[in-house]
Parts: sequence; C-alpha cells; structure tokens
Amino acid sequence: MNLCATCNSANDTQLRNGDCYICRNKIGSTDKMIEEAAQLLAKEDAQSFSISTMIDKDWLTREEEVWDLKIEKCQSIKNKLNWLISSNLHKATGLKYNVQGDCRIIFDYSKGERGEVRLERNELFIFGRYKKLVAGLSQSRWLCSACEGKGEGCASCSGKGKNYESVEERIGEPLKMATGSEDYVLHASGREDVDATNSAGRAFVIEIKNPVKRKIDLGHVAAEIAKTSEVSVSDLAIVNRGFVELVTESHFDKSYAAEVEFEKDLDKDQISAVESLRGKTIIQQTPTRVAHRRANLDRPRKVKEIMVLDHRKNKARIKIKAEAGTYIKELISGDNGRTRPNISEITNNKAICKNLEVVEIDDGFLDYFLKQKIGN
Repeated sequence: MNLCATCNSANDTQLRNGDCYICRNKIGSTDKMIEEAAQLLAKEDAQSFSISTMIDKDWLTREEEVWDLKIEKCQSIKNKLNWLISSNLHKATGLKYNVQGDCRIIFDYSKGERGEVRLERNELFIFGRYKKLVAGLSQSRWLCSACEGKGEGCASCSGKGKNYESVEERIGEPLKMATGSEDYVLHASGREDVDATNSAGRAFVIEIKNPVKRKIDLGHVAAEIAKTSEVSVSDLAIVNRGFVELVTESHFDKSYAAEVEFEKDLDKDQISAVESLRGKTIIQQTPTRVAHRRANLDRPRKVKEIMVLDHRKNKARIKIKAEAGTYIKELISGDNGRTRPNISEITNNKAICKNLEVVEIDDGFLDYFLKQKIGN
C-alpha cells in the first residue's frame, strides 16, 4: 500500500510513498488550489479567512483501512489538510487565519480531477444602539400578509408590500449601500411597540449578508441613518457572530415615561396608590393584544420604581422602572384583569396609556465586552 507524501505524513510516514491509496493523488493539486485561493482573496476587502475542505466519502473509508494497520501516530487527513492549507495560505496572502474569518475558502477535492476552489463572504456583524424618535415604525420589516410583500395591486397595503416602515430598514439600507451587500437582518435586545418611542438607545447587532466592502466609515453611516430624523444610532462597532446571542439573550431592566389618561380627575390618594406599586411584584397573564403569538402564561414581574412626575386633572405623566419583560400598557390598564395589581384597579379609576417612551435601559455591561474587544 502506497500513500502520497501528505497522506503518509498524516500516518507517521509508516508506508511507502507512491500512488496514493487514500486520496488517489488528488491532494497533489493542493499547491495550485492555494494559489487560486490567494488570487481570490486578493480581490476581497478582507483581513482574515477561514477554510473548509470537502473530500470524497471514499477517502474516509480507505483512511480507516489504513488505520486498521495499527499505526500508532496517525491523524485525520482532513485535519492535516486544514493545517497545511491554512498555514500556506497565510504565507501566500499575509492574511490571518480565523475560524470566523472575513471570507471562507472552500477547497472541494470532490469536484473534477484537480478539485475546485470557491470563495464565500462571511457575514459582517455590527453592534450599535438605536433610538426610535417617532411612533409608527415597527422594529423589524413587516411584510403584508395579504400579498406576501409583493405590493403591486394590493389593497391591503396600498401597493407598498408592507404594513409599516421599520427601524431595521432605516439602519439596514444605508449599511447595505455602504457595504455593497445583498441583504441584512436586525437582531435586537427586545423591542418596543410600533406606537412607542425610544430615547434610551436599544442595543442591536445587524447582520450584513455577503458584504463586498468590510472596511466602512461607521461615522458616515450613522450620519446617513440620522438624515431621516426617525432613527439615530450610536456606539457602532464591528463585532463577531457571538455578539448576536449576547445581545438577544440578555434581559435588561428598563425605565419608561408613560402619558396616562384616567377616566376621572386624579386626587392625592390616587397618586399615592400609584406610587405604592414601587417594589411590588405583579402577575401578568399574556396580554390580549399578543395572545395570538405568545404562550398563555402567568409571568411575575417586579415594578422597581414608579413616580407620578406631573399631573393635571385626569392626565398624568408617570415614570416606571420595571423588570425586563414587563408589559407597561397592561400594568396601567389592567387588560381586563389579566395584570394584577394594576393602576386602574388600585386607583379605582380606569386608565389608559396614551403615549409610551423608553427612557433608560440598564445594558451597561455590554460596554465591558466592547472595551475588552471580545467581539472584535
């Protein structure tokens, strides 16, 4: 049994060199494939690369037959190839090898006599915080269900193809243009209602698909986003894929400013009753307005701070700091008894939230990760 030099070195050079029993001499094209890969990378706006090797299943079968010879120091030929390719491609290009590299080079030994080399651009991930300055924007793109986003001739969406404009589009479109990408997806830490605003700055990571350019002026992009006067962004930074989970799986206490209208004029006792909720735990059954898309559960949530900032007759402005996941509108209205206690109940004065603004989000620990460059 003979092996090529590479397959033999993976098996402690215990067999004769010659026509390779494992790879059928296909690994001999590796140097040429690395040269092709270097040429592909030279055309890209990349600082790092990852690799993927694809081999015929028959190689694995024949490799195990070699291992049956009881060779003591042997390793997988795929591992050997990955090390060989990554080190030589680094030398040829000067780019860093990284499992989350800017581009992925696929070395496909199963294609043709000499194999095939392909390049795929990995996603670009950008962290930031957005402020939603106007009501009426959804967070994510919301396609019209009637026409499935086609728009033309649809009476339901007046031909727009969507129910609302979105924060995702306001951020994503300027980045799509700056990077020459195909598409984008916004991953955020929670969301506010369509009719609510956010002056606090909500953490997000936007995933840019197939970016042609990766070195972009984030300050310029932020300025472009701000031109609409609907959304602004800050703290933009390029991060790695792991930041998506860090942001979306973290839960933060939030403070809100709610403009509340009561059925009757407020008195001092009712104001005291509202503020008596400070430190109390409420039970919230899944709100009626989201029951069609959320499990019907009872959720305990703590009201950490609550203060009536000002009031006039039957109207009040109330600041509420609550545990992550608290439904503020239902805390005010009671949602027909699905949230208890609630402001309507304890004041014996039917209340409704007329305007809601997120004014503070306790997400400062994310800055630690950014400063440590864990995401870079």
